[in-house]
Amino acid sequence: MERSHAVFLSLQDRPPRPIAAPERAVLCLGNFDGVHVAHRALLRAGVRSARAGGCPCGVFCFYRPSSDYFPALPAPETVYASGTHLCSLSEKLARFAEEGVDFVWLCSFSAVRDIPAGDFPELLRTGCGCQGVVCGFNYRYGAGGAGTAAMLAAAFSRPSDVPPVVLPEMRLADGTVSSSRIRAALRSGDPRLAAALSGRAYSLEGCVVAGRHLGHRLGFPTANLYFPAGRLIPAHGVYAARVYTPDGVFPGVSNVGVRPTVDGSANPRPNCETYVIGFSGNLYGRSIRVDFLEYLRPEQKFSDLDALRAAIARDAERAAELVLPA
Repeated sequence: MERSHAVFLSLQDRPPRPIAAPERAVLCLGNFDGVHVAHRALLRAGVRSARAGGCPCGVFCFYRPSSDYFPALPAPETVYASGTHLCSLSEKLARFAEEGVDFVWLCSFSAVRDIPAGDFPELLRTGCGCQGVVCGFNYRYGAGGAGTAAMLAAAFSRPSDVPPVVLPEMRLADGTVSSSRIRAALRSGDPRLAAALSGRAYSLEGCVVAGRHLGHRLGFPTANLYFPAGRLIPAHGVYAARVYTPDGVFPGVSNVGVRPTVDGSANPRPNCETYVIGFSGNLYGRSIRVDFLEYLRPEQKFSDLDALRAAIARDAERAAELVLPA
């Protein structure tokens, strides 16, 4: 694999900085989309294994998830289709660092997708002196996903290796903890289940952009955010939210969708409009984070703006009751 297709980043620096490949390491392997509770258990196991082996702990993952190359379903025929990503790369790296991981090895999936499964362990050994691996029970690798977790563990069972670790299935809320289950929960309007599986609320962070200022005229000014390309858009509807602003944390009510009452365009771009309850400042051009806590109702088209105003008032009242202080 060419060096141009890979980069090593130290997670002990903010922001992460490029470093030379370590001479010896334990690697955690996976896509880690969302870095959910099972991922974090795997990362902690990797850190323990690395510390016991006297070497740094790293994560080997792709800077574009493999689902970008092998989508499970055809993309919807719309310019503004929801993606599959549960978090950004920067969010992912920050969550790795929270668990004590020392570095990340980011690799282009296109550079390794055709490598035979039998050659993959040697790539890890030569790439960063990997002497130990930690992965989940269902980890697959190599061309066609021919490699299994058991095969990888066997390849790293030399006397000089740090003992391999394969974590079993983690179950929570009557099912397996997985990124795909979190996506399904969000798409079906169940942010509570998604948060339980993730260990945190699903959120959207970004710079507030100007809208039509209709909220101001209705008495409910909103902070508008767009979902980045490839990011999963949760079920369209109204959510009780917690909003992190530069001036503090506030309850909020967010509408995710296409604003059918006021936007009659043929292909409207979905966004997130949030009324920040109790906030009176100006957020335009400032960065905020919106945590989606509770699905209140589906998005709907109202007969007029008075009906829309009344609905927002009801939604805000309910959201204020549901969202406890952070």
